[in-house]
Amino acid sequence: MLQDGKALKLPAATDFDGLVAQLAALRDDMTKLSSSVASLAEQRGRRMATDISEGMTEAVNYVERKGVSAEAELEKSVATHPLMALGLAAGIGLLIGAMTRRG
Repeated sequence: MLQDGKALKLPAATDFDGLVAQLAALRDDMTKLSSSVASLAEQRGRRMATDISEGMTEAVNYVERKGVSAEAELEKSVATHPLMALGLAAGIGLLIGAMTRRG
C-alpha cells in the first residue's frame, strides 16, 4: 500500500488473514453461483419437459384426427365406387399370394 508516496509494509499475518478472508468469500460466492446455476437449469429442464409433453399431446391428437378423417374418406370412396374397391382388393390379394408362393 502507498501512503504519502511511501510504501507501507503490512505484517505477514495481516496479509495471510486477508487472503484467507478473500478465499472464504470467494468460496461462498462460488457456492451461491453453483446453486443459482443448478436452479436455473432445473427450471429450464422442467419447462422443456412441459413443452415436449404438450407437443406430443398435440401430435397424438393431430394423428388421431387425421386417422379418423382418412378412415371416413376411405369408407366414402368404397361406398361411391364399390366395384373399383373390390377389384383393388382382389388385385392386392393376388399380388400378396404370388409374392408369398415364391418365397
